[in-house]
Amino acid sequence: MNGTIDLRQFRYFVAVSEELNFGRAAERLYISQPPLSRQIRQLEEQLGVELFVRTKVGVTLTNAGAAFLPEVRRTLAQAGKAVAAAQAARPAESGQFVLGYTTVFDRSAIPDVSEPLQKCFPNWRIVTKGKHSISLVRDIKNGTMDVAFIGLHTEARGLKVETLLEEPLMVALPANHALARKRRIGFDELREESVFRFERRLNPGFYDYCQAFFEGIDFKPRTVPEPDDHHILLGLIAEGQGIGLISASLQNVKRQGVVFRPLKEETRKLTSGIAMAYSESNPSAVLAQFLELARSQARQPGRIR
Repeated sequence: MNGTIDLRQFRYFVAVSEELNFGRAAERLYISQPPLSRQIRQLEEQLGVELFVRTKVGVTLTNAGAAFLPEVRRTLAQAGKAVAAAQAARPAESGQFVLGYTTVFDRSAIPDVSEPLQKCFPNWRIVTKGKHSISLVRDIKNGTMDVAFIGLHTEARGLKVETLLEEPLMVALPANHALARKRRIGFDELREESVFRFERRLNPGFYDYCQAFFEGIDFKPRTVPEPDDHHILLGLIAEGQGIGLISASLQNVKRQGVVFRPLKEETRKLTSGIAMAYSESNPSAVLAQFLELARSQARQPGRIR
């Protein structure tokens, strides 16, 4: 065996073994398929054995792959214990705690516990990072982030996910649009409109959740690419470039030329929201306090649950 095998290759191997399909495994790992295929092929070359039998529809484990899989799982579990042991042994008086938040929601909808958390742990450095939900999930799994506020329906297998806020999607449309005169809007009234839609790669879980809902009501509007930043999105809506289906909390972002209307009652099953995601194996005392603060704030009056 030549070269060095790293834990990333082990994780990739387990994902392919469980999904039995390189495309689904790549999606689960939040990477594209070509680098995943290269890493698996490199792993096979280093081991000197074929781990998978490849077909047009997927893969199956070879005898060598089947023998390798339980050992790889044990190795990854042991590595996780080693990380937890090291983190548990560091001085409790100081350290760094990394908190993430999804940039899809306005910050006013996300519990702000940084200040009270800092008071509880004055010698700790509290770091906050805003990213897409799938990037936050990846950072937690990689051990570079302690906890994150992610969007509901995000795939976060292997992590503990607690819902804090769930709310219906609303329609955001230009103030001079004919539908702006209505108090509520149904999907039948949006069928001929151009609707902003984000790319599936940005959040496969939420995309598939929405797509299943749309297919259930046979909703197939014209779509236009949705920008990453919700401020830019509202600006484009104000310019009349399309209509948005957005979280109700984005009404807090005041934008001239944009009005918000709720969906009709029979179509309000389509929701979005915010959840906390973290690893239950994280022994951080700061994490435990953070969770209590966030839960307490989420229970305050005015929160939609």
